[in-house]
Amino acid sequence: MKKLKLTQDRNAVAMRLIRDCQQAVGTIAAIIKDGSAIDEELATNCLKVAEFNLADLCKALGIETFTAKERDERFAALRTANMRVRELQAQLGNAQAPEMTQAALKNMADQLNGWWDLEGFGHISDIAFGQYCCKVDFSCNLFGNFRMVDSDTPVTDKTRKEQWHDNLRARGFVLTEEDREVAVVDCDQSRKVLADLIKARMPSATIYKFDNVHKNRGTEFLLRGVEVVIHKIDEILTLPVPKKKTE
Repeated sequence: MKKLKLTQDRNAVAMRLIRDCQQAVGTIAAIIKDGSAIDEELATNCLKVAEFNLADLCKALGIETFTAKERDERFAALRTANMRVRELQAQLGNAQAPEMTQAALKNMADQLNGWWDLEGFGHISDIAFGQYCCKVDFSCNLFGNFRMVDSDTPVTDKTRKEQWHDNLRARGFVLTEEDREVAVVDCDQSRKVLADLIKARMPSATIYKFDNVHKNRGTEFLLRGVEVVIHKIDEILTLPVPKKKTE
């Protein structure tokens, strides 16, 4: 069986074409996934973009299926389709009232905060929605949902807190004690477990930075935060959150 070995340049081109193809098809999926109707012209142009990029991917892989004239015609049609997709996306964006957009963003921010609370870590210091993604700064302090001061159930809370720390260790986090408080050690194992947790819930997420501080006593560093970019913000709505307390 013949195998295709790509140069670094051809591999980069192939990956770009794959992403463009996925984005075009993803536009359709994002609209119709809940049963909503889609504009026929938008769907047509998205499929054209996907089709043209798929054809160019064949070329990048060394599988030529078009003549030079056909390639030129496809390139012109691709530019037209891309421009029309952007125009139609802008029209769809303008059709929604700013108040509705703001409410939707707040709902996603609440979903992120609820999920991080459920995981038992600290707060989220910043959530920034951009043009193509959402950047989140997650705190990695082990706050947990344990009211140790003025609690009506101090013994139960202490037991639950210890059980929670045992659960974190069982999941693979490396823990240590700092000023009588338990903290996550910044090491390869803790980073991997944290990265796997984030990727399991939001597959499109990319971790860009870990923040740490030096332990007061000893040589270890403590994990204090992680900066994450979520490329498909609809994944945020699938995050589990704590159940609301009934009155």
